[in-house]
Amino acid sequence: MNSLFSILFKNIILLALITVSLVFVFTKYIGYKEVRFIFLGLGLLFVLASCFEAYVLSQVKKNTRKFIYFPDGFVAKRVIKIISFICIGVLLYYSESIIKYLAFLCFLIAFTEIVVTIWRKVKDLCFVALEDNVIIVSTNKIDTTSAKEIQKIEARHGLTYFVNYNKKTITLRTDMMPENKEFNVALDNWIVSNQLLDKVVKD
Repeated sequence: MNSLFSILFKNIILLALITVSLVFVFTKYIGYKEVRFIFLGLGLLFVLASCFEAYVLSQVKKNTRKFIYFPDGFVAKRVIKIISFICIGVLLYYSESIIKYLAFLCFLIAFTEIVVTIWRKVKDLCFVALEDNVIIVSTNKIDTTSAKEIQKIEARHGLTYFVNYNKKTITLRTDMMPENKEFNVALDNWIVSNQLLDKVVKD
């Protein structure tokens, strides 16, 4: 329930920001002076809501051990997204049309991505957790797979693959985990406790 609320709350604020921006650009109901305060207030709320969403979505059961996982892929996707919104914002800002003011919305989203990425790093919100019979991977999104869904587990060259019966694959760069050895031990115990030894593919 909390995760659904956090997602809806953030998206409602974003929708409000888009609506305010469009009303300001295409009508005279909101003036330049007023829009600055509205945008500043909603913008700050959007940043806080995004951080709150990242925190809520990263919650697992109490006493479940989390292994910090901050792979290059996570950073790369965030950087691409940030650069994309900044570039779009710059193009809008220097355009000769009235939609130039929508650039501030792009800059806000880019700034929010930077803040959330730092927030995830500082608060260790990117991780892999072995919770009962479920694997939880929290990076750009939350990926979960249960033991009964796993068709094959394969590890090679610092990568661990969990292949489901529906052919969905979760790939972990275990060599990038600070607690690599501890995770491998925990994973071995998780495999044994969930009777998945026959699913492990040996090199």
